[in-house]
Amino acid sequence: MVEDGPSRGRRRDPVRHRAVLEATAELLIEDGYEALTLAAVARRAEVGRPLLYQWWGSKAALVQETLFRREPVAAREVPADAPFSVTFTAMVRDMVALHSLPEYRRGMPGLIADLVADPALQEEAEQRFIAPVRSRYIEVFDRAIESGEIRPDADGALVLDTLRGALTMLPLTRPQWSEGELVDFLVRLVLDGIAAPVNGAAARDG
Repeated sequence: MVEDGPSRGRRRDPVRHRAVLEATAELLIEDGYEALTLAAVARRAEVGRPLLYQWWGSKAALVQETLFRREPVAAREVPADAPFSVTFTAMVRDMVALHSLPEYRRGMPGLIADLVADPALQEEAEQRFIAPVRSRYIEVFDRAIESGEIRPDADGALVLDTLRGALTMLPLTRPQWSEGELVDFLVRLVLDGIAAPVNGAAARDG
């Protein structure tokens, strides 16, 4: 969990910090992004509203941290020397779990609109929350390219962005799919596209 935002350097009290994030998640589920107010969050978390402005500055920044605070549980359980398919499946499972959270589904559409309208907030989201995940994907893909498990032109950053886009739409168009079905579909889709060619196929293509 990130304890301090950029340029808001005072260390935060972890108990109140956690209470605010949990209150924000609860209110997103109950009321949605548009109806959420910092005053309501402050009441639910039993903190002063000035504290929220001091720590986050805006509703969008607070919601952003609330939605992206989930830890990558599945990927952390995978050994460093695991096959690419195992590591990648765990990473996709973490992403699907995040996108399936009720507060994420209720909060993300409104947050996206605010991010588009505020380039500074969008840049903060990229640097604090997306960039570490992007670096992880690049690292895992580069290692799999070196070991010959996937195609040499496979782009981890591009795959991440593709997955993010797919998970924005698939829950809307396939609401009957479980988290497991989403993971299976996305993993198969990507692995089929980036699998290293077998020797015979490589020879024929050559």
